[in-house]
Amino acid sequence: MRNIILPQFLPVLLVFCYVKIIHAIVVDYDFEYRPPTGCNTNEGQKRYVVHNNRNVTFLEAWRLCQSLGFRLATITNKDDSQAIAEAITSSSNSKGPWWIGGTDLGSEGLFVWISTNLVVGFRSGYLDYSPGQPDNAGGNENCLEIGRWGGVVWNDVPCDWKQRYICEYTV
Repeated sequence: MRNIILPQFLPVLLVFCYVKIIHAIVVDYDFEYRPPTGCNTNEGQKRYVVHNNRNVTFLEAWRLCQSLGFRLATITNKDDSQAIAEAITSSSNSKGPWWIGGTDLGSEGLFVWISTNLVVGFRSGYLDYSPGQPDNAGGNENCLEIGRWGGVVWNDVPCDWKQRYICEYTV
């Protein structure tokens, strides 16, 4: 009898598992930036996923992005900045701040992108700090965020603050 019942319930079990997996993926994502139809979508182009559903520390954000096969957002040129701004604007909560992947935890004052280990501004020279930033206020600001004062300018804050985050991946 057991062999007869199991095959009857197997399709229901598989659908249930599939729905749970899809729910787990969709619930944590808030918005994925995709360029408008007709844009040149070259291979290697970055896509951003804004996570507004959970406040985490910088290192938790980094690990959460990695667990999805993504990385904590890097911004290496004006196009990246514009794309991340569009992703934020289209998300469920466009009021920041959010973690991005810059940190100077290894060497004070030398910010690197944690996901690529490249110095912030390396090759491109692109920097978008808010005026007077980074300032390491209180001697404990080692991680980068965007959106604290609106827009997508960067600011350094303590890494143990809990806030939302933005991941990226390339296509």
